[in-house]
Amino acid sequence: MTTARNLVLFVFGISALHSFGQCTNNNTLTGAAVTPNCPGSTNIPCVQGGQYALINVVNGNTYTFSTCGATWDTQITLYNNAGGGSIGYNDDACGLQSTVTWTATFTGQLRVLVDEYNCANNTICSPLNITFKAPPTGDCVYTLTLYDSFSDGWGTSNVGISINAGTYQYYTLPAGLPSTFVQFGVNIGSTVVLSYNNSGTWQTDNSYILTLGGSSLFNSGSPPAAGVTYAATVTCVPPPPPQEDCLGAMTICSNVSISNNTNNTGNVADINISNSGCLDIVEFQGTWYIFSPSAGGNLGFTIAPLGPDDYDWAVWGPYPPGTVPSMICPPAGPPIRCAASSGPATFNSTGSYATGMGHATYSPPAFASTAVSYGIPATLDICPLIPPQYCGWVPGMQVTVGQVYLMYISNWSQSSMGFNLNWNLQNGASLDCTLLPVELLSFDARATGEAVELTWSTGSEVNSDRFVLERSRDGYAFAPIAEVEAVGTSAQTTHYGHMDGTPYAGHNYYRLRQVDHDGTSTHSLLRSAYVAHAGSDVLLVPNPGSGRVDVLLRDPISQGELLLLDATGRAVLRASVGSGRLSFDASALPGGLYGYRVHDADGRIVAHGTWMRE
Repeated sequence: MTTARNLVLFVFGISALHSFGQCTNNNTLTGAAVTPNCPGSTNIPCVQGGQYALINVVNGNTYTFSTCGATWDTQITLYNNAGGGSIGYNDDACGLQSTVTWTATFTGQLRVLVDEYNCANNTICSPLNITFKAPPTGDCVYTLTLYDSFSDGWGTSNVGISINAGTYQYYTLPAGLPSTFVQFGVNIGSTVVLSYNNSGTWQTDNSYILTLGGSSLFNSGSPPAAGVTYAATVTCVPPPPPQEDCLGAMTICSNVSISNNTNNTGNVADINISNSGCLDIVEFQGTWYIFSPSAGGNLGFTIAPLGPDDYDWAVWGPYPPGTVPSMICPPAGPPIRCAASSGPATFNSTGSYATGMGHATYSPPAFASTAVSYGIPATLDICPLIPPQYCGWVPGMQVTVGQVYLMYISNWSQSSMGFNLNWNLQNGASLDCTLLPVELLSFDARATGEAVELTWSTGSEVNSDRFVLERSRDGYAFAPIAEVEAVGTSAQTTHYGHMDGTPYAGHNYYRLRQVDHDGTSTHSLLRSAYVAHAGSDVLLVPNPGSGRVDVLLRDPISQGELLLLDATGRAVLRASVGSGRLSFDASALPGGLYGYRVHDADGRIVAHGTWMRE
């Protein structure tokens, strides 16, 4: 809910309306796909409200997208151009304009949508600036993110990072920014220590999070504690996503009550303009849940704060049987049930701070089809609804066996006060434990000498037959390299591993294909590892370069060939390789990132890598 709790009356039977309308030319591509300068900045001079730009991205690289130079109110939303829900969002990070920083989780095209607030005039241009940062070196990459809820700066406060008892490096947040981040690479076996200096004013504005692989290692909360706050030996194994993030949704597999509370918002902005429904478009302190009825009937629940507090909640679905968080997070559209009335409004309406769905008195009809959406949007402290409608309550759901639902419970007041959830199951409905199919918690690839160690873990498995490891030179064409037998059915965390002893020289891309007993399969996200083989190293010097470029080979190749490829995979240069050294003129090539391959006389790729034209 917004701080001012707008007085809005919601009509039952329709989905909640967003305050920010989509632009009339929404989902219109502007220009051709762009490959950002590496490293450096790239500027797209004109993106109109509702238009999007296509950006060629590489897994593991970090990109910052900014419309801070616009003259109008902007919003930025990121999508994988191959499909799926939003994977990044920001509104008003630099005044009325926006900026979002995102680390690529795939190699391909990213859709960057720029929306205009209220869309009164979507024919004027906004420049879109793209800043690229290559990932730090090391066995694994940590991200330290600093936050300031009032954007007035940390003053003399800072976070210090020490690696292997070395000199501390200090980081702070200047005025005008709500957040900033720094990434650093660390090798396995090293030690990482964080220390916080709380000498600045307004400590309750400050917080910071240390993450690895998108999972939280340490969350300071607010105000942060002073002194050494985190110390650990590096293993490069990220923890599972926290329950404050959609990917960490807790599986509810029984009819018993649950209790929970939290003091942070997690690491991923799962709530945005496209899926918030009656909720605010920003996250407060909240936790995620996933559940699946084991028998059909009527389903409702009561969320009772452990005191006079303000809780909001939303339910998305139904999703097909077998759906897991990695397939639906963040949810792609608005919820089908939602309540965001203020705590006082709910209390003044019902005599209790409890909220929920499926109450015979407070939410007639008590239960209704999931094909119809219901929601209570933000309200003032006095409930505007007239009985039989009550603030804080909507009709419950008529569910069928196997359906999957996603739920978010938000402590809007951010008091960290807990709550109890009690189910109201009627007409045969049951949540008796129904295991979901394979839930992949992690998948990682790490170069160790001239081999690549592949590790993954699952949170649960049902009828899982095997895992097929697939490898690619370019991130597009994959071939299987190994099969690992699955545990079958399990409700426990299971760890797997495989060593690829014959990787390609240079970059290797991996993905995991999980196969069920019935033959159905799903793919994981991509992971990459770089392997430098002593006998086939190739260097393009200088890199980046703009004129003459020397190609240095450790060993001569008889009748070989060098190919230079642009971002689309098209060969823009071919050169014969017959000695340990050759050169080419790059002055006529457009700026951007290129790939290169060296083939031997039999057509086999003996080395490949990337080169940047300045």
